[in-house]
Amino acid sequence: MATLSKSRLSRRAWMPLVLCCAALALLQASALPIETTDPLSPPNIIAPSGAAKPSSILLKGGTIIAYDDKTHDLDIIRDGSLLIVNDRIAAVGKTIGDVPAGTEIVDVTGSIITPGFVDTHKHAWQHLYQTMEPDITLNEYVWKYSSTAKITKHLNVQDVYSSAKMSLMDSLNGGVTSILDHGHATFTPKHVEGMLNAGIESGARVWHAYTVTPVASRKDDNYKLDFTGVNINGWRWKQLRDLAKQAPWANGRVQLGLAWEFGRSDQEAKYGFEQARDLNLSVVTVHHVGFPIQRKNSGYMAKPIYQLNEWGFLNSSYPIVFSHGTLVDGGDLSLLRKNNQFVSVTPESEHHFLHGQLFAHRVLTQGALGTDVSATFSSDIITQMRLQLQSTRNILANPVHYNMRYANNTAMTVKQAFLLGTRNGGLALHRPDIGVIKKGAKADVVVFSSDNPAFSAFYDPVAAVVLHAHVGNIQHVLVDGQWVKRDFKLQGVDWPKLKADFEASARKVQKISDSQDWTAVRQETWAAMQVTDDMEEAVQRVSVDPSQL
Repeated sequence: MATLSKSRLSRRAWMPLVLCCAALALLQASALPIETTDPLSPPNIIAPSGAAKPSSILLKGGTIIAYDDKTHDLDIIRDGSLLIVNDRIAAVGKTIGDVPAGTEIVDVTGSIITPGFVDTHKHAWQHLYQTMEPDITLNEYVWKYSSTAKITKHLNVQDVYSSAKMSLMDSLNGGVTSILDHGHATFTPKHVEGMLNAGIESGARVWHAYTVTPVASRKDDNYKLDFTGVNINGWRWKQLRDLAKQAPWANGRVQLGLAWEFGRSDQEAKYGFEQARDLNLSVVTVHHVGFPIQRKNSGYMAKPIYQLNEWGFLNSSYPIVFSHGTLVDGGDLSLLRKNNQFVSVTPESEHHFLHGQLFAHRVLTQGALGTDVSATFSSDIITQMRLQLQSTRNILANPVHYNMRYANNTAMTVKQAFLLGTRNGGLALHRPDIGVIKKGAKADVVVFSSDNPAFSAFYDPVAAVVLHAHVGNIQHVLVDGQWVKRDFKLQGVDWPKLKADFEASARKVQKISDSQDWTAVRQETWAAMQVTDDMEEAVQRVSVDPSQL
């Protein structure tokens, strides 16, 4: 294992990283007092609960979108049944043999049963910014609402906890049962505990990716970056090591991973992957956005997939999920296939923040879907499947359109879109037992009611889900065989309290935001980050002319 020659990482080496990963977090003076105390008490990680009570549930009469390992294809079972015993799918088919005594039988005749959807890139803690900046660009996001933004010094543990939990409940409500949460609100150890507690309490299957990067200083009102804890012996690495000894939580439902970025020296960059190996972490996630942030003269590694392969980390036993993959190429795809690693494509984010999708179609065979920031757009994977499907069809048909012709075939199928949001997500996390309905898979299941005008007489259930369904059609959701949504209502949550707590945090942030002199904040932030006009131009590039619409 390599060791670093200095106990503290170079601040100058961090500066390009701070600019880049703050921007990539998508992909990555107020008169009000700065919050320095944390009201959530006690702040410790919730102790893992005891094993769930033994149970069995039979979903009977639905159309099941199962997966067949022998044919490597979806298996549509009409008028089928699905038996869940404890946390696993015990049987699925047209007929089910004997069921355990006391099995709960649920009639889902006419419904569509799918596996739980998998979100491979999300920043749950940012949910409290929802609807505040509907037209924000990536450049603005860096100094307004990223994890290094000045406004974050006002966020206490309760704010981060409530926001993360509300975001995860939003995911569950939309049938997203597995979430890779890039948790970069590592402002203090208690904030980390708040995010973890939110995941444990939510009932969702969560991979919490611990983040080690500088944040906005919380000591005074003058903006500066706080490097405390970033050095090798700092509190962040110490906390990560301590958490690794405790993980996983909630009977394995909540796992610990690492969110790691480049922009460091080679030696520093390697350290994170070595720690992931030595601590037996469940996943490492890396932002991979591309131009212009990852060009060589920006200080951010232009080709992280190639570099990790050269270093020997790409074939690690743990999954490495590359978020966005804006500039992936054929060589990247070959390496990803060879080493069984995946890219998380986040179509709504990549369209909204304008880092683009020109090359996303290149890696869809080694791709899964993510939502990114639910503060700015959807938490559900249905939307992402639909948008990625049509975006890919459009991009690959454009060369035909340029020649004033019509395309006579489609470049991507509905089935491919469905697999991106389900099985591929499981494979990206090296978990072939999630994102699929088959015997032995985890009992993460979604039931769509067809009692609606959109697809009441559906012929193709996959098309019904990908092209016609919405969150309001989801009647039931189970995770590990436990009801988290039933008869259209979330289960196991004190909704009035969560709503009140979340609203208090969101209204506080809205008030602070309204009081900001954003021009001054931008200048102050860039000065502290040592961002020159040339460096900002590299991020902002050129403006789009709205008059062309």
